[in-house]
Amino acid sequence: MSTHALAAPRRRPRTRSAAKPALARRQPAASAGYVAALAFAALVVVNPLQVTILLAMTVILLAASGRLRASLPYVRVALAVGLFLAVLNPFFSHGGLTVLWEADFGAVEIRLTLEGLVYGVTTALRLTAVVLAFALFNVALDPDDQLGLLSRFSFRSGLVLSLAARLLPVLSSDGSHIADAQRSRGMELDRGTRRERAAARLPLLGALLTRSLERAVDVAAAMEARGFGSGRRSRWLHRRAWRAADVALAGGAILAAVALLAGLFRGAVAYDFFPLLDDPWVQLTDPWWVVTVAALAAPATVVLVKGRP
Repeated sequence: MSTHALAAPRRRPRTRSAAKPALARRQPAASAGYVAALAFAALVVVNPLQVTILLAMTVILLAASGRLRASLPYVRVALAVGLFLAVLNPFFSHGGLTVLWEADFGAVEIRLTLEGLVYGVTTALRLTAVVLAFALFNVALDPDDQLGLLSRFSFRSGLVLSLAARLLPVLSSDGSHIADAQRSRGMELDRGTRRERAAARLPLLGALLTRSLERAVDVAAAMEARGFGSGRRSRWLHRRAWRAADVALAGGAILAAVALLAGLFRGAVAYDFFPLLDDPWVQLTDPWWVVTVAALAAPATVVLVKGRP
């Protein structure tokens, strides 16, 4: 008997699908619907405590999906705009009766109130929650699945976005290769001020544009050689069976949307910041809010648990 037969079996390497986030392994329509419901909730809800809960849920989903680090660019943009609103709004919003500080600078009167401060912070949190919901869609869902959903509504738009998404990294790689080639010839691209570095790299755009056009012609020739557009549309579709987690995700998104719409029609979503703050704890026991949180949290828990490799 050979030594290979006696050797212990090696562990099978993890497949590519096992390395995907939990949401990416679900039905694309169900995942997109869930993210849309989460973003819709962040747009509708005004209560500071409810906004904080939605933001925490989104951050937990990103962390559990292993995509929190990938969402950092979105977080930076959301924080930059959100902090600007949170700092600027209280000084220009003179509503509110609880005055914290006021000053008169001639024609300009600044009146900082607790209500204006809470309103500015809540606006910043809502913006951050919406941005992170779209970040969850972008970083946790497979790009091919995203474009596949779009192509169902507009095939040409899906094709254009698909080609752009696949050629953009190639364009970046081409730019790096061209810059390395110029450096090997003695061209200084990384010295001097920002203006000088930009001026040194400007001539490289011509070579990059030429190479991009050549690649576009090659792609068009390849599509024509394969008969693209010459007959009936053909497509390759990786069909996935709807499982219990997919149904739970889609059902939770629909139930959350219905509960939010019911709260809007009943006027239960409204929250007043001026002239005095409403009690934020009262709405936490409202039926529409309890149903919304349960509809968003329960299926997400099921998906994350079942999505573990």
